[in-house]
Amino acid sequence: MTRYLQCMGEDKCKIKPAEFFDIAALQGFYGLESSGLTGKKDFVRKYWEDIAIKLIVRGSIEKLLTKRDNIRVVDLGCGSGEGFELLTHIPISQPLSSGKQCFILSPDQISYTGVDISGSMVQQGRKNYENHKNVRFEQADLNKGFPLMNEQPFDIYFSSYSSLSHLTPYKLQMLVEEILSHGEPGAIIVFDLIGKYSLEWPKYWNENRTMLPYNMAYLTPPELRDKEPIQWYDVCFWTPAMLIQTLDAASKKMETCIQAVQSADRSIFLGRHMETGLFGAPRLNYRYQVNHLFDHEHREEIEHLLINLDWCAELEKVQPEVWTRLCDYKDKWNCIIRLIEALLHGNDSMVSSLIETTPQDISSELKFLTWLYRNAHRFPAVDFWASIMGPQIAVILRNIELSIGPALGCGHGLLCVVEITE
Repeated sequence: MTRYLQCMGEDKCKIKPAEFFDIAALQGFYGLESSGLTGKKDFVRKYWEDIAIKLIVRGSIEKLLTKRDNIRVVDLGCGSGEGFELLTHIPISQPLSSGKQCFILSPDQISYTGVDISGSMVQQGRKNYENHKNVRFEQADLNKGFPLMNEQPFDIYFSSYSSLSHLTPYKLQMLVEEILSHGEPGAIIVFDLIGKYSLEWPKYWNENRTMLPYNMAYLTPPELRDKEPIQWYDVCFWTPAMLIQTLDAASKKMETCIQAVQSADRSIFLGRHMETGLFGAPRLNYRYQVNHLFDHEHREEIEHLLINLDWCAELEKVQPEVWTRLCDYKDKWNCIIRLIEALLHGNDSMVSSLIETTPQDISSELKFLTWLYRNAHRFPAVDFWASIMGPQIAVILRNIELSIGPALGCGHGLLCVVEITE
């Protein structure tokens, strides 16, 4: 991306987020685009991060569909309307017994309203979905509250990819208060906020301020990232405790009962800034390597995917619970990679040892990957590794993250689904 502002000191040249996203939209970053190894919509975005969002909301949407056939959705900080694509491509829970149905919601079942502060984003969204009569976009500043108070209640108050992290905790509380006033029992609110304890920004783990400098330099191709100046703007970095405090305050003020349905950390080792090194961490290309695993035309060198946390061991003293979570995930991740290395080198004793000495949940994954690798001849693929083995390894690494437990704020994204109960 061109037109960056050089920021030698982060506080000297910040811009407003709306200005940044206007430029991004005008330069084509928010059109309808396909997946790839790099860029805004890379393979990890499509097959890992999008999946995480879809799965965390699926149960709540299935519950809504038992009461109504059509769903009213407002997408808060919608960008160019990617929330519509997410919500209409949620895989059904039982695909083998579903007949021709692939997704729990069809485009015709959604009445979608996207709200964004950026006029360019709104224009791009209207262009992207000009043939969808049930999709509309409105320009509004969520810092001023919920802009659709005079409309009928929505079933889903949706946000994705950190759009609400542009609000301060106070402003988010005000927004939630108005949503609680507007929504009805059974409606859900979906949060996707920037996590404070991501390995992408260890410099912020001890920071007491909530609004801190952020950028989207990862949109720039790696070969140009050190040559072009960077735009910075403030966003809020969230912990689960901060979010719970904000929601509790809004609930008490509006005398409305809410319930957190589910929470999760998204992109723990694959966050966008793991490879930029702009927030006090070394440049680590795990995301790029996993993108190659998802690529059906590439054979990845698996050893590059081993996770090493020695560089940040001092973080254990800052947040012991978070550190334990990171180490647990790292150990499970590395066990998968070591098994693949052993299979590739024909080290059967190592394969057996790994399977026999790991917890049951990981052991079953190791057994499956071993069976898959040793039965490659049964699959009529031109390149078994690129088409089947690599993508399956990536899916298992993803599923470990998805099953790791309630959010601690240690991923790039902190996902949370809240239901209005009274």
